[in-house]
Amino acid sequence: MANKPVADSRRGTQARLGALREPGRAGIVSLAAALVPVLLICLLATPIYPMSPDEQVQQLYASGRFLGAGQQLLMPYSLVTFSAPISALYALLPTVPWYALALLGLIVASFAVAWDKTLRSRMSGRLCVPTLALLVALEVISTLYLTYTIVAFLAVGAGLMLVLGRAAFDSPGGAHATDVAGMALVVAGYSLRPESGLAAIAVFAPFAVWVLVRNRNAGSIARGVIVVALVGVCAFAGRFAYDHTPGWEGYSAYLDAGRSALDYPDLPTEAVQAVEPALSDNDVDVLYNWLFADDGVFGTEFFERLGQRVDHLGLSNLASSLRAKTTYLLVGLVALVGLYAWALVRDLGEGRSALAAGIVLMLLASCGVLILRARVRLHVVIPLVAMGVFALVSLAGSSERPVGRHAAPATTRAASPCPVPLAAACVVLALAVSGGFWLKVARPLAARSTSPAIAAARAYVDENPDQLVVFGRSQTLMFAGTNALAFEAWDYPDNMLPIGGWENHTAPWASFLAHWGIEGNDVLQQLPERSDMVAVLQPKKMELIRTYLSEHSGREVEASVVQDLGPGAADPSVDVYIYRFTYAS
Repeated sequence: MANKPVADSRRGTQARLGALREPGRAGIVSLAAALVPVLLICLLATPIYPMSPDEQVQQLYASGRFLGAGQQLLMPYSLVTFSAPISALYALLPTVPWYALALLGLIVASFAVAWDKTLRSRMSGRLCVPTLALLVALEVISTLYLTYTIVAFLAVGAGLMLVLGRAAFDSPGGAHATDVAGMALVVAGYSLRPESGLAAIAVFAPFAVWVLVRNRNAGSIARGVIVVALVGVCAFAGRFAYDHTPGWEGYSAYLDAGRSALDYPDLPTEAVQAVEPALSDNDVDVLYNWLFADDGVFGTEFFERLGQRVDHLGLSNLASSLRAKTTYLLVGLVALVGLYAWALVRDLGEGRSALAAGIVLMLLASCGVLILRARVRLHVVIPLVAMGVFALVSLAGSSERPVGRHAAPATTRAASPCPVPLAAACVVLALAVSGGFWLKVARPLAARSTSPAIAAARAYVDENPDQLVVFGRSQTLMFAGTNALAFEAWDYPDNMLPIGGWENHTAPWASFLAHWGIEGNDVLQQLPERSDMVAVLQPKKMELIRTYLSEHSGREVEASVVQDLGPGAADPSVDVYIYRFTYAS
């Protein structure tokens, strides 16, 4: 009799879980479960853009505020199929942070799909509950570390989950609302960041083989063809928009060439000089410190030639990857996903082990590509692991209407319960992982907003509207630690010019230079020529720029301190200064 209350409690817990998994409730429960974490994080004002300045630049272009150029309908890192609708929303209601809301909305939609597919899956309770806890942790991390790279992965993965829900194990017949929603998510995610979209599709690639071998039917194959066609249309539309929009014509070529040259470990100075003998040792240092802004020295043609010398995928990049802690994090997380796949196959108790193995192998292959490209970054590791989980959840989907001689046999949901101690442990672990990520990663990013250097930099820019203030990879001073939703309230100054990115081949850049009377695209070389230009730099970068100006002008250039802004926001060990460059008399 003493154990009866415990037994009743366990039965009650299992009954509640079973009720949540009923088809009539799963959708509502999933949407609520995906919405709550995002709302809580927003209320606590902690969704921070971690990839500064890329995220802020994306939002500034979308809202038309970057360099005061107005609406462009184009963004530097997202295709027109995403940027045009967002820009149109800004045109209607300019004060609403549409870009940040779009990212958050796609997170909610993606995890609502993942929750729904998990609840409706054939997983037993003992695996369903840990999966839901894992989804909560991934969603919290993705919201705290708000970046378009992660969101693009999630949206494409969730879209594929919706399409596969009917296509992977059924003969789906005609179009369904879930197909349309899934394809819309694929388009949104791929358009937001094409590279992320392709990486997400690669993890789901084993399902294409599964359909052709085990579930071959016209409806499933047609859906796969349509997804591929939509991706192709988005890619074509994006390239066409860049190449035919005034002021953007050379942007896509410049971006592609620049990324092929600089998104990998630095080449030795001698290798760069073999590509362009006119470059000095200091020029190479300027390049790899991302201080390039002069087309006459670092133009598209130079980046194309340099990119041909870079090892884009090879063992030469291995040493760089092995020095990064995120490499070992990636390997460990992929191993855990492999363990999860093993548990899932055992839980389902049927012949989907080959599909699970294919998913894990594609995840391992993606891991290997990242390592051999030396691109193991936290904002790629997080969503790549999430894609492995999303794909495996899709594997646990059940067949609703098995028809045709090639269709998979019908199955029923496993009903074994989840022990209460296991459920409690999952909740505690999810909270611990989420809290630990906030403590170690998100909170330090948010704390940067309190840096006195930020207030000092903004004050100088505001108080000196007649001076053109050039930020040499120091523009994070104007952005750091800003809440993603609150960033919309910041007015971009008319006299601020950031360098060291890919924006210098866009229409806003050209119009800004014309407004300030700068001809050509050699911004840095104007610094000693004009008394109304100053630069915000760390001392090391100042010396690189001073030497660069001396070498390219043939005259001695001096740098004088206009103001000490104090310790930098990202690196408080080094002060940031405002410098004025002049020719020595």
